[in-house]
Amino acid sequence: MSRDVYATALKSTLTEIKKMCPDINYSFIFGKDGAIIAGDEEPDALMEKTVHSFQNLAEKAAVIGELDALSINGEKGKLHISRFNKMYLVVAASPNMDTTYLHSVTNVIVPTVLKVLENIAPTPLKLTPTSLNLSPSQQLVVDTLTGFFAGSDVQIDGTHLEEWSQRLDGKDVDEVEIETIDGKKTRCRVKKINDSKRQGKKLILIPEKTCRDLEAKKGELVKVKPVAS
Repeated sequence: MSRDVYATALKSTLTEIKKMCPDINYSFIFGKDGAIIAGDEEPDALMEKTVHSFQNLAEKAAVIGELDALSINGEKGKLHISRFNKMYLVVAASPNMDTTYLHSVTNVIVPTVLKVLENIAPTPLKLTPTSLNLSPSQQLVVDTLTGFFAGSDVQIDGTHLEEWSQRLDGKDVDEVEIETIDGKKTRCRVKKINDSKRQGKKLILIPEKTCRDLEAKKGELVKVKPVAS
């Protein structure tokens, strides 16, 4: 089974579940690397922010073990995240959704579909944004560059630049497009992070002036997309 067919099967399952239960606002599946594998809607900033928040929480909880599930009941709705092998299912529902049915979706229906797909394709599939025909973008956390020598370039980990270059047939990545959760965009020249203390933390270092123009604050999540030269 091809990777695209695998993802399409998951997307169809989530779409049908949503049709059967209007109380589900949206659902999606993401991998341990944070890539959104499939969803009943197209990936958007809300999904990406949910993934980022969960990953931060999982990192903090790592001292007591791997975080397998998370349930949140609020006045405006319910959110449930559960792990299946190397993937996580996210279901957001209205506050009136029946909890028993929600657990059936998260613990029975979707895991059964995943098991069937794994039996059809026993070799583990490495699902990446490229294989799913998504743009090779990355969700990164804003940190600011200050001082007289901050310049106008943004900085990200060299590993991201190398990965993008490979995906773009070896083309150099000299510029990136930055998009905030509010949809504001800008293009900037990019280079590797030169501060060893801020490497490997999924950061994008942005000069203060550019942050003001984007109305992006330190600690916020932004989408960063390469622009090949």
